[in-house]
Amino acid sequence: MSLIANVPRDAILAALASLQNVTGKKGTIAILANILVESQDNGIRLTATDLEIGIRILLPAEIIAAGAITLPSRKLFEMVRETSAEQIHLEETENNWAKITAASTSYKLAGMPSEEYPAFPEHDKENLVDLSCDEIKDLIDRTIFSVAQEGESQFNLTGLLVEKDFVAGEGHFLRVVSSDGHRLTMMEKKVESDLSPLKMDRTILIPKKGVQEIRKFCDNKGSISIGFEDKQAVVKTEGAIIIIRLMNGDFPDYKNIIQVINKARHIAIPRQPLMNSLKRMNLFTEDRYNAVQFLISKNRLVLSSQNLDIGSAKDEMEITYDDKDMNLGFNGKYFIEATQVMTSDTVKAYINSEESPCLIQGDDDQGYLSVIMPMKI
Repeated sequence: MSLIANVPRDAILAALASLQNVTGKKGTIAILANILVESQDNGIRLTATDLEIGIRILLPAEIIAAGAITLPSRKLFEMVRETSAEQIHLEETENNWAKITAASTSYKLAGMPSEEYPAFPEHDKENLVDLSCDEIKDLIDRTIFSVAQEGESQFNLTGLLVEKDFVAGEGHFLRVVSSDGHRLTMMEKKVESDLSPLKMDRTILIPKKGVQEIRKFCDNKGSISIGFEDKQAVVKTEGAIIIIRLMNGDFPDYKNIIQVINKARHIAIPRQPLMNSLKRMNLFTEDRYNAVQFLISKNRLVLSSQNLDIGSAKDEMEITYDDKDMNLGFNGKYFIEATQVMTSDTVKAYINSEESPCLIQGDDDQGYLSVIMPMKI
């Protein structure tokens, strides 16, 4: 039979919007730009995949005739978005075409056979753990900015490392780590859930695009279920599921990088004034490196930047520091991104020498740290 269904406009619009990042990737397989629309006992199911990430969403619908068809994701989304009709009528016609009616407007849309759509990966329902969406969002938001861009660094740095830990007397912890080779960010958070069922025997590296989809999945939800298998991560909510192919490879020994930094002394810098000053300095940095000079002396920090074609900038602020003078160079953008996800009024910067990396922490940001490598100026 051919699919005929009536679907609430708001429900299908929200679902189609969440699938655009997966189906919008240009590739050699034409059908991946489509979504699979299938009738179910209690509605219709939309499936999208780019062979790295697969998403399935179940929607309420009135099923008049059961069936399945694949339709262009972008065009279907645009058609639904531009109508004010409360209901969308979808009807499969001959040769994989579909007639779509919204109030007084009707469309004809060319589809492709449902049999040609890639199979959705199987998953194990037994190894899922419920996690708070607020916990997941906090872990992601504090680390995703320092994931390496594709093509700019080692392949294994283009994802987020996920680890679990159990501390007797304290409980279960989730830890996420990101690095682009020039900086490293870590966020560790105690979670209420028992993480024992999570299979994490291998290195869990989730690609950045997959992390972004998980973050979107958490919006307007209280909790999600998550699990890890040999080659994939599974994220599930009521009526929707994401399956993400995990990356292969190892992650740098981040613990050793952190441990070599001597924390015997630190520089205390007001966080908001530091961010504001660095934003002003970035107006005059070279775009590629964002180099800012840090001149540190007793209770005083002088920031300066220079662009040979435009000009220069200089600013100074009071800090808490009583040790030898230091002349340092850092990427100002890295400092801004590391501090803007913090809540502490004061940033503690641990620097051993003019050639050593800088470790950033804050008293009100438990579990968070960022390491930034120095630059020669």
